[in-house]
Amino acid sequence: MSVPPAPGELQQKSRVLELVLDYWRDVDTNWGSGAHLLFTEDGVFESERMRLAGRAEIKAFYDWRRGRGERVARHLVANPRVHMTGAARATIGYIMTIYAMDGVPVLPVSAPNLICDVTETMVWKDQRWWIARKHFNTLFKGEVAATVMPPEILAVVRTGDTNAG
Repeated sequence: MSVPPAPGELQQKSRVLELVLDYWRDVDTNWGSGAHLLFTEDGVFESERMRLAGRAEIKAFYDWRRGRGERVARHLVANPRVHMTGAARATIGYIMTIYAMDGVPVLPVSAPNLICDVTETMVWKDQRWWIARKHFNTLFKGEVAATVMPPEILAVVRTGDTNAG
């Protein structure tokens, strides 16, 4: 027998999903220029190939990517599932399919760049949800690699030392 959701739970789950969709909309249509602002100050964005800790590193990644030139990307979210893990905490898991390529539309398409499981931890603070952690677990890789900031550039971001790396 299923238990009905707690009062307000469906609304909170909807807000968590909306945050995920807002994030990817910003990445796809605004070069991710506001993506870092959706994370907590110490938020983490991580995959097998890259770990960004804090808003400054996340912002630096999207600034670097934008500086590489024209790019078209679409991050498709499928099968989202939100779990309320406390009054001020939630997780959402979903399947992410990424199509991205340098250049301007209309670009050729083949297999996606990446298909992965994404798990995000969200926290409620200051009357809104924030991304505390976004973790990618890669399942399939296409011929065109997903964008990853080179370690030597990330080292400069972290230290401020232009001789690092």
